[in-house]
Amino acid sequence: MNNKLFPLQLIDDLCDSPLFGKRFKDWFSSDAVNIQNSWDLISMTERMISSYAERAKFEFSPADSSDFHIIGDSGKIFSKGKISVEGRIIINTWKGPVIFGENVVLRNFTTFEGPCYIGDDSVIDSAVIRGPFICGKVCRLSGEIEESYLMDYVNKHHYGFIGHSVIGSWVNLGAGTTNSDLKNNYSNVRVFDGIDYKDTLRIKVGCIIGEHTKTAIGTMINTGTVIGPFTNIFEDIRDIKYVKPFSWGGRDEAYDFDKLIGNISKVMSRRGKEPSEDYIKKIKEAYSAFSF
Repeated sequence: MNNKLFPLQLIDDLCDSPLFGKRFKDWFSSDAVNIQNSWDLISMTERMISSYAERAKFEFSPADSSDFHIIGDSGKIFSKGKISVEGRIIINTWKGPVIFGENVVLRNFTTFEGPCYIGDDSVIDSAVIRGPFICGKVCRLSGEIEESYLMDYVNKHHYGFIGHSVIGSWVNLGAGTTNSDLKNNYSNVRVFDGIDYKDTLRIKVGCIIGEHTKTAIGTMINTGTVIGPFTNIFEDIRDIKYVKPFSWGGRDEAYDFDKLIGNISKVMSRRGKEPSEDYIKKIKEAYSAFSF
């Protein structure tokens, strides 16, 4: 496993990142899932869901509701525990299973196209989700999301499109935040890997967003854009492909460190969490490395 996956491993090793309620390395080895760059997570999502479904199948129960309109095999819909269904839900399993964690809330007019996994305590609210798709625990999702990997505590609770993207933990996407995942000329997408721009050999790559980043309403994100963690974006960034970690606005100003830590604490407290001293120490070390 590459320990330099930028920008997702600026603070912690991806191997120790949460996935399916455990750590990434508890499910997958470097032999099973070959991830050399952050965008590899997009193409590996389907394989990760299939592997998880096979290894954890005895933890699942069939999920059913009179409010489900099912297209495909109803035997491919599972849950790990109780789910709450608040309205009509469309589930399409032709391409793969749809798996819900515990205490998931599904609200009216949501559509799922498998394969996808919805993490524990997440709320899916009038969303259109097309797999392969993974979201971690305690996510709040709405709008249109396609072929993406969202980590824990992601808040995308408004309209807007996110496609072929990887979104870090504690990211909040303001209403209308939308990314492009295909260039107008259909050429391969080049993505910044922390050192240089690299050809992904793919024509569909959206954005890679590091943890604790916030976007303002109406933020437009260009194809293959990398946004470093701990960034507050409220300027127009559609013409740039890399936003440095710890950016304030999105271009040339640094986030005040004390203000950053205060905002992180506020955000985490809303979910009953608080940043540890070790976590703050790692943030401070990275902040020094990326000083403007």
